[in-house]
Amino acid sequence: MKASKYNLYLEEGGNYYVYNQLTSAFTQVDQELYISLKENNLETISQHSFSDIEEELHKSHFICDNDLVEENIILRMNREFRYGRHMARVTVLPTVNCNFRCWYCYETHTESQMLEQDMKAMLIFMENLIKDNKLNVFQLDWFGGEPLLFFNEIIYPTGLKMKELCKIHNVHFSHTITTNGYLINDEIINKMNKIGLNSFQITLDGSSTFHNKTRFSTTDKQTYDTIVNNITSLCREINNINIILRINYTPKNLSTIDTIAHSFPEDVRAKIHIQPQLVWQFKYDINGINDTIKEKLRVFSLNGFPITTAVTPSFNHGCYVENSLQYVINYDLSVYKCTARDFVSKKFSIGNISNDGDFKPNSNYYNYFTSSYMENPICLACSLLPICSGMCIQKKIENGIGSCPKENVEKSLINQLYLLIESSRKDIES
Repeated sequence: MKASKYNLYLEEGGNYYVYNQLTSAFTQVDQELYISLKENNLETISQHSFSDIEEELHKSHFICDNDLVEENIILRMNREFRYGRHMARVTVLPTVNCNFRCWYCYETHTESQMLEQDMKAMLIFMENLIKDNKLNVFQLDWFGGEPLLFFNEIIYPTGLKMKELCKIHNVHFSHTITTNGYLINDEIINKMNKIGLNSFQITLDGSSTFHNKTRFSTTDKQTYDTIVNNITSLCREINNINIILRINYTPKNLSTIDTIAHSFPEDVRAKIHIQPQLVWQFKYDINGINDTIKEKLRVFSLNGFPITTAVTPSFNHGCYVENSLQYVINYDLSVYKCTARDFVSKKFSIGNISNDGDFKPNSNYYNYFTSSYMENPICLACSLLPICSGMCIQKKIENGIGSCPKENVEKSLINQLYLLIESSRKDIES
């Protein structure tokens, strides 16, 4: 037996912990076992004590057979994820227009709308996607621009149809949306329940003062309270809600993000998962922020919010882009693989959907279909590959470049595990 190369070791307050990236197993161990695993010297453990726990260590993958090539586990699961054709995800942009003009947004917002005939062609495409594959899950995802600008015209009728089709074909229907949350009202919430739209990512930009300077419209300069109230209504009215509150932070607003915790009434806090996100323009400008982020997240945790980083991190089978049944459909029926782009240029489209609902791929499609950073020797040799999933596929294909995210991934992972330790300690004390 040998210690897994995908173990991560932490010491905290005189206690010792081991986490395995493949199984997400995370446990406290005694010092002897901790040192033995970390040094990959299992012979130092007394034979008696080792025999008592060997089976559990093996089951959790803290140890594995000497001749096991652990990278092959990742490759098998990644290839199954890429080509298994059991899960389809279709992200739809009803428009690239938006009711806000946030300074950091990478998209060009233009007057645009998916036409009714294009919606019908898209529905044929999605119906064929269900019929032609052995799907277990179909995920319909809304993006933009601001997708709620055309809720009644596009989202509601599409959601009704796809929910019905998935029920007929015994496919689990997952329905999600990324929205700024400003346009939500009681009528929309009622219709969201009818189409099973219950998973949300909504963003705030620091405290109300900073947020209102960033996220405003020509008719409303105080959008913070409206969005907070709308999130509160969602939490109280949407069935089985899953909501991520993404908090965009910068060097200027970082000190204020914990004040958001007090904006929400206590009865909804447990339904709002907090996810801080550094605004991408500052990714090279902030150093030493890990401790600050942990302190801010601690405030949310103490006030009853679940933290998306305070759950055991899990093995990524690959970037969602790698799924062969992953499609991003623009309002004009041009198709892409990733949402992180400006959709005005069609240069990196992977094809388009025809009027009769057929997907017409181009050469870019095949580049994505055959690419995975998990396949390259550098990433395969890395001890963080299960969590990291390698460098960005989109950047590799479109720009021929890729930067290793290992340092940031490792810091984030360690932060998550320390938050999990603290969360577990708090549960025990309470």
